[in-house]
Amino acid sequence: MEIRNDIRPGSSARESPPGTAIVVQAHAMHEQYRLQTGNHIHQAMRATSCLVQPQVGDLVAFVEGGQDASYVTAVLERPGGAPLILKLPPGTVLQCEAGPLELRADMLALRARALSVEGEQAHLNVEQIVGVGRRASWSFGAVKFTAELVESFTERVLQFSRWSQRMVDGPDQVRARQMDYRAEQTMQLQAQTMIANAEKLFKADSEQIHIG
Repeated sequence: MEIRNDIRPGSSARESPPGTAIVVQAHAMHEQYRLQTGNHIHQAMRATSCLVQPQVGDLVAFVEGGQDASYVTAVLERPGGAPLILKLPPGTVLQCEAGPLELRADMLALRARALSVEGEQAHLNVEQIVGVGRRASWSFGAVKFTAELVESFTERVLQFSRWSQRMVDGPDQVRARQMDYRAEQTMQLQAQTMIANAEKLFKADSEQIHIG
């Protein structure tokens, strides 16, 4: 799709210094641009070293190449302070080996079809986290979780473990319509005071029952 503005070939409404031109037509998908210098029109392509994608109305630096082809080497000025778009070829690597790399912004958004993060250590320090998704899968050797309050709302919970232990310092309450506890060998209930109430039926069935 071609993008045009009010600048027309032959117009001298905006003069450009030597070695520069005004973008009057942009076809960003094919990296083809028409540049105006005075009364001359140049066909140009974006140079590999020019990371900013030119737009109509930009003041750009360019060099003339062979076979009537020119190259946009840099975007020098954009009227109105419109945001810049850095366009990089596939497989681009941003590499910093000698020290840390830091990105600063009021808001940082990462959008990709697939996102991969890899490192020896990761630290996250934020005030609030909100996550929305359809499915999550985690695999860790050890997990330690510390929080003042944990609330979870699920339709179904399944847990499988070889060994489980839970310690509660205060009250531990479970309310359900039906409860089923089964042990293959031994089940022990021990307390200083134990109370069992049933409105209609209390049943104990065993080969031997010892009370007292």
